[in-house]
Amino acid sequence: MLSNNIAIKEKEEKRIYHFPTDSSVKNIELHSDQLEMEVIKFVQKLGIRPNLNGYHLLIKAIILALKSPELLKSLTKGLYPKLAKDSGKNAKAVERNMRKAIESAYEYDPERIRSAFYYNVDKPYISEVISIAVESIRCEI
Repeated sequence: MLSNNIAIKEKEEKRIYHFPTDSSVKNIELHSDQLEMEVIKFVQKLGIRPNLNGYHLLIKAIILALKSPELLKSLTKGLYPKLAKDSGKNAKAVERNMRKAIESAYEYDPERIRSAFYYNVDKPYISEVISIAVESIRCEI
């Protein structure tokens, strides 16, 4: 009788499909310190220097995008204003600081940034950097 209940339960569990974002959001909530370290490693892998305001804003942007993937759909109306509110700046300054940090790293060592992407890219946009970061960090965690 017990083995029949287990078999029925296993069949029921197989019918349930869990979306990948559901499990990754749970992992993100459980390991916020590990998540922050992975984001910092990714941003450093790009060669973005920590003395730039854009460095810290990119880290916050990637963490926010990992926790709320819907923010990636509209950076200018969703992510930038949220970062601006948190950092006490306006949305245009947030965007400019992140863009300048990426441009600075690209001008210093373009191959270093290109190595983070799995497709051919020249100077990447902010949206590309954040999207690639979110993808690669989700795969690692």
